[in-house]
Amino acid sequence: MDNEKEINNQEKQGKELDFSHPAKLIKEKQNAIYYAGSIIFILLVIVFLHWQFNYKIEPAKPQIAKKAPDTIIATTTPAGPNLPGDFGNGDGEGDGFSALIGNLKAEDINFGHFYKKEESDFKPSIAGFDLPINIKADLTNYYDLSRKINLDPYIGDLNQYAFAIMSNTAANVDNFFDMNRYLAAKGIPVLVTSDFIFYVFQNTCKQVFKEIEKNAFFENVWDLNTQLYNISLTRYKQRLGEVGLLNDPILEGERLEVAFFAVALKLLMPTEKQINYKINFTDAAKFDPQEVDRYNFNIPEYLRESVEAEVALIKGAKSQAKSPITLYERNYKDFQVPDNYSKNAKLNNFYLALKWLNTLFPLYARDAGCEDCLLDHDDEIINFVAASLIVEDLSENQELKNQWAIIYKFISYFSGLRQDLTYLHYHDALVDLFGEEYSIEDIFSPANASRQEDIKNLQDKIVNYNFTGMEGVISRSDPKFKPRLGMRLLQETYWPNDYIFGELTGADLKVKNLDQPKNVITRCGKQAEAYRCKGIGRDIINLLYPIHDDEYFTVNTDYLNYGQRVGNLRGQLADFDVFTWNNNIYWTSLDILKSLLYYERADSPVFARSVQWQVEKNLNTALGAWANLHLAEDNYSNYFEQQDSKLGAYADCNIYNYVEPNINFIAELSAKSNMLIGILGALKVTEKTNAASAQLKDMNNKLDSLKAIMRKELAGKEINKEDCRFINDFISCYAVINKADKEFSVKFGDNKLRTTESIKGIKLVAVVNRHNDKKIIAIGPIFNYQEKP
Repeated sequence: MDNEKEINNQEKQGKELDFSHPAKLIKEKQNAIYYAGSIIFILLVIVFLHWQFNYKIEPAKPQIAKKAPDTIIATTTPAGPNLPGDFGNGDGEGDGFSALIGNLKAEDINFGHFYKKEESDFKPSIAGFDLPINIKADLTNYYDLSRKINLDPYIGDLNQYAFAIMSNTAANVDNFFDMNRYLAAKGIPVLVTSDFIFYVFQNTCKQVFKEIEKNAFFENVWDLNTQLYNISLTRYKQRLGEVGLLNDPILEGERLEVAFFAVALKLLMPTEKQINYKINFTDAAKFDPQEVDRYNFNIPEYLRESVEAEVALIKGAKSQAKSPITLYERNYKDFQVPDNYSKNAKLNNFYLALKWLNTLFPLYARDAGCEDCLLDHDDEIINFVAASLIVEDLSENQELKNQWAIIYKFISYFSGLRQDLTYLHYHDALVDLFGEEYSIEDIFSPANASRQEDIKNLQDKIVNYNFTGMEGVISRSDPKFKPRLGMRLLQETYWPNDYIFGELTGADLKVKNLDQPKNVITRCGKQAEAYRCKGIGRDIINLLYPIHDDEYFTVNTDYLNYGQRVGNLRGQLADFDVFTWNNNIYWTSLDILKSLLYYERADSPVFARSVQWQVEKNLNTALGAWANLHLAEDNYSNYFEQQDSKLGAYADCNIYNYVEPNINFIAELSAKSNMLIGILGALKVTEKTNAASAQLKDMNNKLDSLKAIMRKELAGKEINKEDCRFINDFISCYAVINKADKEFSVKFGDNKLRTTESIKGIKLVAVVNRHNDKKIIAIGPIFNYQEKP
């Protein structure tokens, strides 16, 4: 005690403590422990308060049951995505790639938010030469090439224009990669054409979408339908327990909603034939046993018969029959699965589920004003109730809305979807008429004395939502389209061709010249009454870039009112902004083509300065790319040189290989690729499949290398060995192992009227370019675009 007093006295007097004394040492330790304990206690309080205010205690997430119950338990509950904050106006000024916040609505995001146009101050300084030339006398490699490929038919064009479009005479060489290898193996300088570059870009986008569908959206669509199924099943069970089996349109609407999502889930579920049971063998085309457990549920007994009957009709894809679920007749041939989906179990099931989500919930009942409408009054009310319940379930849950908006946007971008009525329009109409707290039961119940008036007002409100013809709106004014109006959770597939060709055909587009050649493919009707009944691919390109000096186009557009119609369509395109041009891959592709068609001829190599180059080469490229965007993807494998291969490319690097230079075109491809990378990251699709983003980044790296080589060419500089090796690798690194169909049909009204758009096979283009003081011919593959009546 005395020792402690002494220490306290020293402290009061401000003296320095003498810790050599045992008592003093004890006092010091006690003080240290006290202060340390106080600090630790304060820190614990701060941590506790921070945790209390910022985190909620959540129950443990349930695990999927070994035996699937009626109510499906999702193994994952995706959180709402962190979405870009300040997007700017779509010109790249915003910081949408870095500013992430968690409360933005996914439905408000557009691809155009991530588009940033590349700017360049590069000025070409390429040396030209005068035309005409004498290729036999002036070209360094003419005689060498003439012994390897027949140039005789093209000498005139090469002399006059420094380029020539050539037919392909190589047997069994019918794709870009094989042709590049074929030319390289013969020691012919390979021209890397804009056609080939665009083809690779388009095929990459198609492969990216397949990757997203298979490894991201399959799971997302399952989870979304699972949650909506659980919500609707709980509601149905509750009402069924309350009212029993009564003639109740609300109960029947609830049952229809449950069955609708049950069918979607049943279509996604793997069948016995789609399961890989070989433990030591990975089959990417089938489901593995873990996925079988993941994507599984039991259909309740009271739904089983109708759900399984619906699924059988869908998978049969053969007949026209009354749907056991929606209660109206539909054509089940619409469920035929395309080849590029059918060969993979996940993609096959995903395709069927999405087609089912196209199901129409009709807006109108069959009556004197709509004799072809799909349902009678009572069944139409049940469908209207089911649609309204789906609307309510999605609208009240922003997380579900975000999930669906992400899926919807990507499907719409890559596949093209008609712009028409969705759950968002139905929700707005319900809120506008009946307030935020509207009750579906109050509106549709037979006990509602004003039910018919309420339904009529709701129909009128919904049908007033309209869209542009270019977006594929279903006509509100023509009674024959009334049966097609209503809500679809996922809209029908649609590209703008239908609208554009519809505007550029019709009985009022009369033939101007009665002596018009008989082989004009756009004409129908007798000589005096002939009119334009079909469109052609050039109609599309002409909207972007006026076509001149093309005889085929001239004779097929020589009709009254054609020019006026074209002017109207160009006026609509003039109103497009960055978001419209990037709304889907169709408009994105045409936007890219503008950079190819509008170029500075004076800054280009000699072969690209003439009108003939624009008509014969660039127009063909544009038409080929337009046709290709409608077709399925080619499947590649890595190409490895065989010792005895006849399609070699890796022997010696040919320093005369040449890239068709158009920097603005490459820059536009890069900007679109970066746009896709940006939205994939922002919407967190890359968290489930990084391969999609990796493919696009690899494409971008290649585009950067191509751009650097173009700069050298346009500055009159030599490419080096590294550039040459890159070209070799780029033109021949893949082999096409599964080639997609290269034709598609455009229908015009009557199914008998159509044109076939084809890019079967390959054509070649030969160009004369300057290589220092030498003139060299390089040859490369281009689209073999053809149009058949």
